[in-house]
Amino acid sequence: MKKEYTFSAKTVEEALALASQELHREACDLEYVVLEEAKKGFLGLGASDAKISVTYAPTVREATEDFIRTFLDNAGIQAQIHCEEKDQGDIAYTLEGEDLGILIGHHGEVLDSLQYLLSLVTNRHGDDFIRVTIDVENYRAKRENTLKALARKTANRVKKSGRNVTFEPMSAYERRIIHSQAQEIEGVTTHSIGSGEERRVVMSLVGAPKRDHRPKKQQPASQDKPKTVYEYNPVREPRTIVKAKSIEDINLADVEDTEMVNL
Repeated sequence: MKKEYTFSAKTVEEALALASQELHREACDLEYVVLEEAKKGFLGLGASDAKISVTYAPTVREATEDFIRTFLDNAGIQAQIHCEEKDQGDIAYTLEGEDLGILIGHHGEVLDSLQYLLSLVTNRHGDDFIRVTIDVENYRAKRENTLKALARKTANRVKKSGRNVTFEPMSAYERRIIHSQAQEIEGVTTHSIGSGEERRVVMSLVGAPKRDHRPKKQQPASQDKPKTVYEYNPVREPRTIVKAKSIEDINLADVEDTEMVNL
C-alpha cells in the first residue's frame, strides 16, 4: 500500500531532498506532485514555499516496523526497535526498554501473539514467505534454556520410573524445543497429543506405548445396572446365578424347591 506525505521548502528541489532524507529513500525512487510553486513575493510580502506531495510504497521491513511502532504507541509503551535481516530474507526484531514484561505474558503468550500478527503483516502481499520473529529482553533464549533443562530432567524421571510423562500445554515453538532436546537424549522419545491450545508433548521410553499417564475421569455407574445378585441351586441342575435389581424381580416359580442365597 502506497503512503502519501507532504513536504515544503524554498524550492521544489529542496522539498524533494527533504522528502528523501525523512523517508530514507533515494529521490529517484519517490513519486511526487507539485502542489504549490515557490513564490518570491514583493519586498518580502506574499512569499511562500514550494509544496510537494510524495508517494511511495514502503518495503516489507518498513511496513512491519510501522506496525510495531503503531502498536507500541497505542499501548503507551516506549521501546527501542532493533532489526536484523537473516538468511533467505527472514527478519528478527528485538525490543529493548523498561517494564516490557507486559509484552511477554505468561510463558510468552503475548509475545507469540504479537509475532503472529507481524507475520500476517509481513506476508500479506508478498509471494515468498518471510519468517518473522520478535524477542523482548532476550526472553526467547532464556525460555529455550529453561525448556531444555526441563526436557533433560523429565528424561531422567522417565528412565527411572519407566512411565510416560506428559508436559503442560505448549506452543508449537516450545514443543519443537522439547522434541529437539529429546532427540539428543538416549533412551527416550517424544510425541504430541491433543489439539489447539491443549496440544502437549509426551515423553516415554523408546519402544514404550504412545500413551500418557494423566488420571482419567471415572465414568459414573449406570443407574440401570443391577445392584444385588441372588443365587439359587436347583435339585437336578447345576448351580445358576441370577442377577436382578431386587428379589421381587425374580420369578419364584422358576426357582421352586431351591435354596436361595443372597450373594
